[in-house]
This record gives sequence, structure tokens and C-alpha cells, in this order.
Amino acid sequence: MINKNDSLSVWLKKLEKLNKKTTFNLNQLKWIAKKLNVLYLQSFIFTVAGTNGKGTTCFMLEQLLLHSGYQVGLYTSPHLFDYKERIRVNGLLLKEEDHISAFQKIEFIRDSIELTYFEFITLSALILFKRYELDFIILEVGLGGRLDATNIIDSDISIITNIGIDHIEYLGKDRESIAYEKSGIFRSNKIAIIGETDIPNSMNKIALNTKTILKKINIDWYFYKYDKYWSFIHSNIKLYDLPITQIPLSSAALALSAIYYSGYYINQNVIRKLLPSVQLSGRFQTISISPHVIIDVAHNPHAALYLSHKLDEMHIIGKIYAVVGILKDKDITGIINQLKNKIDYWLVSPLKNVRTATSIQLRNIFPIHNTSIFNNISEAYKKAYITAKKEDLILVFGSFFTISELFSLHV
Repeated sequence: MINKNDSLSVWLKKLEKLNKKTTFNLNQLKWIAKKLNVLYLQSFIFTVAGTNGKGTTCFMLEQLLLHSGYQVGLYTSPHLFDYKERIRVNGLLLKEEDHISAFQKIEFIRDSIELTYFEFITLSALILFKRYELDFIILEVGLGGRLDATNIIDSDISIITNIGIDHIEYLGKDRESIAYEKSGIFRSNKIAIIGETDIPNSMNKIALNTKTILKKINIDWYFYKYDKYWSFIHSNIKLYDLPITQIPLSSAALALSAIYYSGYYINQNVIRKLLPSVQLSGRFQTISISPHVIIDVAHNPHAALYLSHKLDEMHIIGKIYAVVGILKDKDITGIINQLKNKIDYWLVSPLKNVRTATSIQLRNIFPIHNTSIFNNISEAYKKAYITAKKEDLILVFGSFFTISELFSLHV
């Protein structure tokens, strides 16, 4: 039973135990949002969906807009360390009492309607954004698109980063089905920016049926990478000799494309100054030089392929130790296959999460000859840390939960 006077941590623990739905009804969610007066917001809204790269695209978009002088709200998930990371206003976290106040309003309005954790906190984000006169709101889709809680809001521009195989129990087992779900964020006569080069037919059909205006990579906008710089080409602007970013160029290009299609002004000097400095925690992030330690939240084959390419670019002369914790509902074999020719030693363990792959499951899936199973991420990481030599690399990945556990250690 929720007590309206509970602390934020208590609220969150209780929200996490809310009804686990197998079917979703956005009409009920819209009804609550309308009662809360947050269904129709005055801000220009971007909704971002996709298998990978949503977080980095949202973050780059937020930073470009903030540094151009706009007022910006960002709703993203999941968080690494603190729930408050999920909702930012002008780049800042809000106070605990702000979140509690939003929760209290929802609890009062929802009556007997059952909500999931993500539905509840999405409504709270909208309540908090409503309090500020924001020029832009950026909504990251939690899962899929069509039935995601963020989809109660009609966005001005929708973005789909890519289409990969993930969350098959909810989205379907093939790219056509997954594209259908993600295309649910399309809106009639509004622009949808697509970062996927191999677009499934289902996405094109939905765009045609909904009269959505697709702006596709390599057709309507382009980016080209060179050794020390890159270029962005758009119908309205051409940017050459841009500095290389610390995040995937695809995410930076998507963010730039979204801004230019929005029609809002952004100074080129802001772009050039900001691009090399943007870094999102947990995305191919170096946290130690000696030994060299890189962390990444990659948790599906598509993201593991990106990791593989990044490792190739590093030209590592030593061994690579992979510290891995992963959830049991992920395509673990698919992830291993993308990296098996790069990793010298696998150090794997269960996570502190009910969805974790167990030690037995990990032992049955990972390679036998170069895999060690540990009780927890702490043990696995400490073993890698004391074993790795100066020329070696430790790569920690597999889940947001993996990176969160790592950061709880004293390195």
C-alpha cells in the first residue's frame, strides 16, 4: 500500500512492485494524462525509439539544444546510479520532493486503474515538464513504440535509430514485427527521421498509411566518416570537417538531423565546439588507463557488433579480458558470436537482479576453454584487474546493471 508521505526510495520500491501487465491499454493512460492536464504540451517534442543508440541520440540532442540557449526537458531510461537521472530539466536533476509530488498527483487521480512502473514514471515526467516553460521535450521510448507509455504524446518529430532483434517476447521475433512496433510512434503529416539503412517493409507501409514524412539516412541526409573528421550533409546545410565524437557518429548525426528538420536555429560554432566533448556514462567509456578499462552498457548483438568495431579501431597489442554480467532474456549467444574472435578471456557472473542469467546458464552458454564463472561482478572484475598487464584491455559490458554494479566498487 502506497503512503503519500513515503520517501522517494520507498515510493520507487513500491512502484517496482506494481502490476506486471501482459496487455497494454494506452487509452486508460491517456485518460489519466488528460485528467492531469499533461496530454497536450506546448513544447516542441521529439520521441526517440530504436534498438540501440536511443540514449546517446537523446543526450546529444539535449546538449546541442541547451548550448544553443533553449529550455529543454529530457526523459530517458534506464538509469545507471540514481532514479533522478531519468528526468532532467535544462540538464539538471530535480529534487526528490519534486518527484514525490508528481507521484502523489498520479496516485490521487488514477483511482483504480492499474499502472506499470514505466507508465507511472512516464506520467510523472510529463507532470514535471509541465511546470517549466520548455522549448523542447525529448522522450526516449522505453520498449518498442506503439504501446509504450511515451506514445500517448503526439510528437512533432519522431526518430528511429535502428532496427535490431531484441525484446522478442514483446516486439516479435523478426525485424518486420519489431519495425511495426517501433513505427507506432509515427504521426500523420509529421516527420520521422530514420537512422536505419535497411528499412523493413512494415515501416514503409505504416508511414504510407499514416501519411508520415520519412527522412531516411543516405537518401535525405548523410554523414561520412574520415580518419580525423566527419561530414554531415542535409538538404538545408552542409557541415564539413566536423570533429570526431566520443559517442557513435550515427547518434550525433541523428541529433543534428532532428534539429535541422525541426526548423529551429542552431549555431555552427556551437556544434563544432560541443561535438568532441559530449560523453554519456557507460557508452564505451574509459574509466582507467593503467590497466586500460572500458565500460559499455551493450546488451544485444547489434550493440556487441558496435563494440567489436570499436575494439578493431583500438589496435590492441595485448589481451582482452571481458567482464560480463547479463540478463537471461537477452540473446547471449548472439552477443558472444559478435565478440568471440576478439575476447581472450571471459570473466562472467550473475547480476544482482531477479532477471539475471544464473551461473549454470552462463556456464552452458559461454565458451568452455577461456571462461571463468564468478559469484558476482566484484569478484570477476577484481580478478581481471590484478591479472591484466599494461598492454591489456579490460572490457566490462552486458547490461546497465553490470555497469551500475561496477561503479559501486572501489577501484
